[in-house]
Amino acid sequence: MSDDRGASAIFIAMAMVLLVGVAAVAIDLSRGWNERRQDVTAVDLAAVAGSLSFPQGQSAVADQVMSSARMNLDTTYSDADWTALWTACVGPPPAGFTPVNHSTLGSLDCIGINPSFLWVRLPDQVVDTSFGKVLGANSLSTGAEVTVTLLGGSGNGALPFAIRANSGSGEVCLDTSTGSKIVPPCDGNESGSFGNIAPPLFGNELLGTSPSCGNQTSANNYVPQSIAMGMDHVVFNFTASAWAATGWSADANTSNSSVDSVANMDECTDTGGAVAQAADGSPINAVYVDTGNSTKTDITEGLMTGTGFPDGGGARLTRSSNKRTIEGIGLDNTPLWVYLGTSAAGPNPEDGHGIVACDGSTINALVDIEDKNDAMRACLEGYPSSGGPQIFSDDILQSPRVGTAPRLWHNNLGSGLSYRPVKTLDLIYLHALFFDDKDDTVFYPGEDTSSVNLDKFKEIEQVTAYLLVDSMVSVDVHSELGGFGNDTFQPEIFE
Repeated sequence: MSDDRGASAIFIAMAMVLLVGVAAVAIDLSRGWNERRQDVTAVDLAAVAGSLSFPQGQSAVADQVMSSARMNLDTTYSDADWTALWTACVGPPPAGFTPVNHSTLGSLDCIGINPSFLWVRLPDQVVDTSFGKVLGANSLSTGAEVTVTLLGGSGNGALPFAIRANSGSGEVCLDTSTGSKIVPPCDGNESGSFGNIAPPLFGNELLGTSPSCGNQTSANNYVPQSIAMGMDHVVFNFTASAWAATGWSADANTSNSSVDSVANMDECTDTGGAVAQAADGSPINAVYVDTGNSTKTDITEGLMTGTGFPDGGGARLTRSSNKRTIEGIGLDNTPLWVYLGTSAAGPNPEDGHGIVACDGSTINALVDIEDKNDAMRACLEGYPSSGGPQIFSDDILQSPRVGTAPRLWHNNLGSGLSYRPVKTLDLIYLHALFFDDKDDTVFYPGEDTSSVNLDKFKEIEQVTAYLLVDSMVSVDVHSELGGFGNDTFQPEIFE
């Protein structure tokens, strides 16, 4: 038994070495995990900050990403070291993304953009170990990446309808008929399609679209699904200063070559199966407008008859629980005044707005649909153009008729295919549908819900919309709809 003396001390010593080693590793790993948490926070904030600068161009995006990430890390870097980290950072960005091209730093592989998303990968952050050196591990590397969507919360972008610069408040024309079938507010100035926008697809996971640049010279490529779901990418403003610098008149026509030299056109390229924005990937601020051609088939499919769109939904106006049946198809039948608050005082922001003409219950109490529509137009036309109180509840988001559409810098769109700079993005409510049948049937939302059988139904001939002022709705509505211009841009983390 005497030979066993001291054995327990040896075991205790061995156990202590093991316990101390485990504790040492745990301490180093905890430092690594702490750094990793910082990295995730830093890259999230950096991506959001960068996306907010997207309308100002790629250099502004990169500067905001790098500046924000640096502010949210504990590690102190010199300017030179921080810049070197980003220029040496190796991506590459995911398929369909273009590395940001900084004006002085060149191409940055760890910041990728496309017209739908911004992707950021934080350069590896190195944590020196204290006890790990004993095991041969002198440092730990951590990092993080994130993608921010440039559209709204549900991924919907602007609707592919052009609005002329001189369009006033109230009701506007989105798509016009021809000849004797033209009904105000349409005037047939473009003889056929008023201002149908033919967007390409850049691919957007939120909407289920697959990228395609095919047949860009035709208005019929992806118009129906862009109407049903909204364009799958964001469009920004061609700024007032940029417009002034062109010397163009709002009443003049411009050639594609003129627009190409000063604006970023909504077009894409397909190289080896990877779709990216044409030119340098800067924010799109000029849309492809087709006028003078009939697009009744596209309009009808996108608003009424289309099925099996990439996001799993049907035609835009079938995406509602309150419907009126037309030719066996249920179309949204909720009028705009349903979402109006009252003019009397109340607990909600949309209540107590003080605009008597915009009292929803008063308009709803009218009997005749024409009287209701006239009252709704009077409300919108009397609302302060410079901004006023919120008058619509957030329930307006339940309506498939609500969206945004590009207002162009031009009043005269001429005839044919052209790119047109975008002045702003207007909030709209799709209103009247004029059908191409013998009786020139019109469907106004808010009519009785009985079925309508058109006489010799063909297609939707004309579409109008109510123009809404941005301040009529809350910031939550802006954020969810997406597709707004610079001032109301609301990006959010996608993954």
